[in-house]
Amino acid sequence: MGKLFEHIIGSYLPQARWWPWKNTRVNVEVVDEVNYGNVLLLFFRSGDIFFHLPLAKVSDLPGGLESRGFCLDNECYVEAEYLSSYMDLISMIQGVSIEYHRSNRLPKIVKAKPLTFESTNSVTLYEAENGGKLVLKSYRVIPVVNIEAQMLRKLTEEKYAHIPEIIAFLKYKDMTTGVLSRYVEGAGDGGYPFYNALLEYLGSKVRGSRLGLASKLGIIISGLHKALNKDSEGFFSVEPASSSDIKQWCSRIEKMYSGSLKRLDEINTGGLDYWRGMLEKARDIVEDAISLLEVYNGLLKARIHQDLHLGQMIYVKNIAEDFIIVDFEGEPGRSIEERLSKEPVTRDVASMIRSFHYLSHAAIMHYSGRSQDEVSRLMIEDDPSTKWRLNHVKAMVYSYSMDIDSSKLLGVPRDKMVSEIGRLLYPWIIERAVYEVYYESLYRPNWVSIPIAGLYEASRIYRGWII
Repeated sequence: MGKLFEHIIGSYLPQARWWPWKNTRVNVEVVDEVNYGNVLLLFFRSGDIFFHLPLAKVSDLPGGLESRGFCLDNECYVEAEYLSSYMDLISMIQGVSIEYHRSNRLPKIVKAKPLTFESTNSVTLYEAENGGKLVLKSYRVIPVVNIEAQMLRKLTEEKYAHIPEIIAFLKYKDMTTGVLSRYVEGAGDGGYPFYNALLEYLGSKVRGSRLGLASKLGIIISGLHKALNKDSEGFFSVEPASSSDIKQWCSRIEKMYSGSLKRLDEINTGGLDYWRGMLEKARDIVEDAISLLEVYNGLLKARIHQDLHLGQMIYVKNIAEDFIIVDFEGEPGRSIEERLSKEPVTRDVASMIRSFHYLSHAAIMHYSGRSQDEVSRLMIEDDPSTKWRLNHVKAMVYSYSMDIDSSKLLGVPRDKMVSEIGRLLYPWIIERAVYEVYYESLYRPNWVSIPIAGLYEASRIYRGWII
């Protein structure tokens, strides 16, 4: 194992899509290793971060999986979930358990292939002998508390209809290592119908309305919050928002804002100087939003999705039309403590509002043929999608406001929810935009113009907004 593990930590992990420290070698300690047949389960840690890596010995690396495997001394290994025999093999390993939700057996898996490589986890599509399709999301980073697994269990118990059907949870000892669910056949992500509608609107300025679908989205989000917060105490319950909570939220915004400015200074590449200046000029917008968070003193915080946007959804194009939410791991970049924290339910709604801004930006680029920089400037000066977006956002927010039990989940009397929703949402819209600036500055710096433009959009459209 010595030479193999040396190769894994020295060569394989630094280039892995899911490894936090790109092209860097860090100290790694093996916590556990289990062999069964040609499968090796590795559990290791670096500091307080635990990792799970199943490897399968194969004669040759399968085509298309070169980035998810390696060869050493004429022996090849691939991340084992991509083998059709994986579920059968791990069920034989001591310490592994499969907690089935309904049935206690799986159909025979005959085909396996990656569903996506754009994930920090292994996501595999399995085809069963009976023609059914399943998806295994196998976690590479094992958190102290697996928030997604807990949420999916809770939502399944509450019969929440807008998640994939859960088949089983995979565990090794007391750690949840994967979730097996029914594959959802979708036409695209959650933005698909709205993107097409906006393109139609930009061409006609009349057609292109999906207000009913936006209203349905509000009901789906309301249902999510109600299902996640049915307990009277504990992980799935509402709690009073305190002054220390507000101080922490304000501090996080300030940290992300200053961190974004610093990051843009470090990058110092052509084209970003203008947007760095625009971010600096937005300081008053950010500070104003921070001061407005004081409205939450004495209200309630709850269990929320935390990273809710159209890209986290699958659009199902059937007669009824539907949205399925597929990711509950929390906001990227947060510590486990921050992911475990509760926040007002309005934050999820604000994140969805910001998602419509990203969608509008992409649609205008496609329709006009202009560059990203040009469209970002246009959206500050004379946004052609403002009316369309505001109408759809209002439809979503209004249906949410009418459906949610705001007195129990937010601390706002139900008869005041509609009139209060604008000022409750605004600071979180800014907070989410600041997070997006920070995220883009770290991972996609050429995209920072979109959320920076979003800061100005929010100040112009949503400050003092009343439905």
